[in-house]
Amino acid sequence: MPPIREQPVGATEPRALPSRAAHSTDIDLAVFILADGFRADVLRALCESDKMPNFSRYVLREGSHVEGVTVLPSVTDVAYLPMLTGQYPGAANMPGIRWVDKSRFATGNFVVSGHRSYVGPAHLRFNEDLPDSLETLFELSPNSMAIRSDIHRGLSSGSNRFYGMSWPLMFLSHYFKRSDFVDKFAFNSLIRSLNGNASDLPRFIFLPLLGVDTASHAHGPHHKRTIDAYQRIDGIIGSIVTRLKKFGVWDRTHLMIASDHGHSQTQDHLDLTRLVSELGYSVFEHPSIYPRKLDAAVAVSGNAFANVYVASDGRWERSLVGDELEREHQRLLETLRHRPEVEWAAYRHDNGAVKIISDSGEGLVRRKGERFIYSYEGSDPLELGFSSASVHESEALELTIDGRFPDALEQLSQIFTSERTGDLVVTSKPGYDLRGRREWPEHRSSHGALCREHMKVPILSNRPLSASGPVRTVDIFPTIAESLDLTSTKPIPGRSLW
Repeated sequence: MPPIREQPVGATEPRALPSRAAHSTDIDLAVFILADGFRADVLRALCESDKMPNFSRYVLREGSHVEGVTVLPSVTDVAYLPMLTGQYPGAANMPGIRWVDKSRFATGNFVVSGHRSYVGPAHLRFNEDLPDSLETLFELSPNSMAIRSDIHRGLSSGSNRFYGMSWPLMFLSHYFKRSDFVDKFAFNSLIRSLNGNASDLPRFIFLPLLGVDTASHAHGPHHKRTIDAYQRIDGIIGSIVTRLKKFGVWDRTHLMIASDHGHSQTQDHLDLTRLVSELGYSVFEHPSIYPRKLDAAVAVSGNAFANVYVASDGRWERSLVGDELEREHQRLLETLRHRPEVEWAAYRHDNGAVKIISDSGEGLVRRKGERFIYSYEGSDPLELGFSSASVHESEALELTIDGRFPDALEQLSQIFTSERTGDLVVTSKPGYDLRGRREWPEHRSSHGALCREHMKVPILSNRPLSASGPVRTVDIFPTIAESLDLTSTKPIPGRSLW
């Protein structure tokens, strides 16, 4: 098969969606397949070249394919939250797959506390770390089933199939640089669970598939092995539909497929921890969590996004804001903004604003009621491409969807609502990542940042939806809920796509 060439993610427009006022009332089963790491443009190119026959036959022919954006940080598990809980990572207090809670972070003791890395055994704590203010789809629809889901609050005993057995395989998949066998076991677990009667089926099924994400990290987003992973998942889709047809429920099923993030090719690595250390800081990072006197912490996610935490006069109790951060850590800020590998850094500023700094300029975004107020000096670090300094929240996505950083205003605002978000966040430019000597095996592709290669994701439905413009992955939660005639009991930022 000829290689798929790199192209701007927004180059091919999604097809127009049919108008529909409300969803059908004949839905008995909702199935959500999370295709981890799918790039929107790669999937579209494969479908247009007839390389994904089951996507084309069972989804595109009668349903919808809409242009979506994920969240910051665009990383596995954290970016699942909007789809399974209806909340942004900031509201969920989950600012990355690694984080530090400065209010509980203590150094110099036998154990360093107040931190987490979900890469390794602590992934088992992801679900219990979720705040009580969140409501999962499994809680909303108690008759649910998941396959190997780290988010499983609300699932009854035995309904998170293949979860415990999967983790030795997940460990092997990381070092073997392939997870097709993990997806195969997950798929077989799902099929075995569908061997009863149609009346025994759950109302909601969640299946995450990891093959494309793992292959992308190992080989790059356009490598033949990555394309093979896309096509294996197409085969899984076909087999699932065949089984649902055998049960006689396919015509009453709402199938949604979406990705949590894209990918960009990585050629060079910036060891962010080493860089901060060379500025004179004693740095905490996973997996080196042994006690010592520390005055900085670096927590990398997806390898293109990092939370950076710094002490103030040796104290860790709170986040630093604006002038205080600039006064005490000016050298760090200036070094980061001028590094050729760094896209930009952002941090909390006065009165709830977020300041963005890059080599070419500075920007300031604040939320005032239902509007975003944005200003900049020098060149615009977010490259928003519009001159208006005031943007209504309902327009923020559409105005930025084709830019360098889709949904930048919304995402920068939401991530800093988490008390665990770093004193500053750092993102790398495409082509680079931020994790050096701790990265093994070496990554050939990265994600986590706000760039369009990472943010733009496909959102597909086997039934036509009424959404006519760009949407967010946070809209998936209320869409599935409405499919099942359910309503969230918590305030959520998303909207149903029906």
